[in-house]
Amino acid sequence: MSIRLGAVTTVVVSSPAMAREFLQKLDSVLATRSVPDATGKHAAGSVPWLPAEPRWRALRKIMATELFAPHLLDALTDHVARLGREGTAVNIGRVAFTTSLNLISRTVFSIDFTSLDDMSSSKEFQEVITAIMEGLGTPNMSDFFPVLAPADLQGMRRRLARLFARLHAMFDAEVDQRLRGRDAGQPRKYDFLHVLLDVAAREDGKDLLDRETLRSHFTGFVCCR
Repeated sequence: MSIRLGAVTTVVVSSPAMAREFLQKLDSVLATRSVPDATGKHAAGSVPWLPAEPRWRALRKIMATELFAPHLLDALTDHVARLGREGTAVNIGRVAFTTSLNLISRTVFSIDFTSLDDMSSSKEFQEVITAIMEGLGTPNMSDFFPVLAPADLQGMRRRLARLFARLHAMFDAEVDQRLRGRDAGQPRKYDFLHVLLDVAAREDGKDLLDRETLRSHFTGFVCCR
């Protein structure tokens, strides 16, 4: 069974046999996500949105090897244990958000983006990231009627571009600071940014990890954690 929504044909998998066909036999063909128009150029370098092709595999390999290593989960365990020892009443949603955000930022940049004690900073981050996720999940006429996409009738692309820009400015500052430190001979920080910059410096990595791809990479980590 299929449903046509504007220019988008949606196939409904409604039986075990069809589910097996889609998820086992044709999984590689059907693994690619449809890219929301609102993502703009962000999707071109973002692992969650790239098709399962060589570029996606190369970026995913770096993530699997360097970012999702099991020993990095120890930091989360220690952090949660410390919160338990404090025995104070906390905003669970805010603490969970801050903890997961800082886990990613420590892994990628060796810094905490925010603090459990800095409620205003944590709230601002949460609002931006929540707005991005809500924007990506909002039905958009441009996705169903591509001929209307250039007009951006709902303003979703413009809205998300502003939100992405806020995150990208912060990421750019961290990358630029790290590059200046490397040029000045400062001690190397063995985090994920260090790995990505090493790859980008190689001859075969210049096209794979340009600045726009780095921004998309980091945005994906923060928003899809």
